[in-house]
Amino acid sequence: MKLVIYGNGSIARLLFSYAKRKYEVAAFTVDEVCMKKGERTFCGLPLIPFSKVQDKCDPKTHKILIAVGFIEMNAVREKKSQEAAKKGYSFASYIHDSFLTHDNVSIGENSIVLDQVSIHPGCKIGKGTMITSNVNIGHDCVIEDYCWINSGVAVAGGAHIGKGSFLGINASIGHGVIIGKRNFIAANTLVVKKTKDDEVYLSKSGELFKLKSKAFLKFSRVLD
Repeated sequence: MKLVIYGNGSIARLLFSYAKRKYEVAAFTVDEVCMKKGERTFCGLPLIPFSKVQDKCDPKTHKILIAVGFIEMNAVREKKSQEAAKKGYSFASYIHDSFLTHDNVSIGENSIVLDQVSIHPGCKIGKGTMITSNVNIGHDCVIEDYCWINSGVAVAGGAHIGKGSFLGINASIGHGVIIGKRNFIAANTLVVKKTKDDEVYLSKSGELFKLKSKAFLKFSRVLD
């Protein structure tokens, strides 16, 4: 079974660099409005208008994987998945070889799990979910459909992440915490209480210190 990747941006390029080691990637596809004038290839492979992809890549012999970012809180990825299904496509998933399969872990179709991810026993990962590198998900967690989990995220055991949510780099979710649907949890943010749908949680970014770096190192050694 050959693979078609929906997308022609950075996420599609990233996925291709992984997926080509496991799948025979036949082509990319995207809505024609997203194609530059005269653009007919991407990463050295055919780039086919989505309206015509079923004519060029038969759904009977090709699966599809949607490589779209968290645009509109992951709603675009869900919409394109629904449109691909109407064309008759079934979905592939990409699970990196470094992933250790624990007991009673399920991962839905059209999902992507990159390298060095740990998903502990009893977890359920919904369809269309993106989990990037170096993520740890504790036991018995539920990640609903079409979530986006960025690098370095830590989710403690028994947590529940609502559909379409985004967890930024190094975000952390406490034990048993329920995150509402379409939440935006920014980088380095710790959430330890239940959230409602469509909420945003931010942490302050690093503050500029008054000393220059070399002077700071000398000062810090004095404090030792």
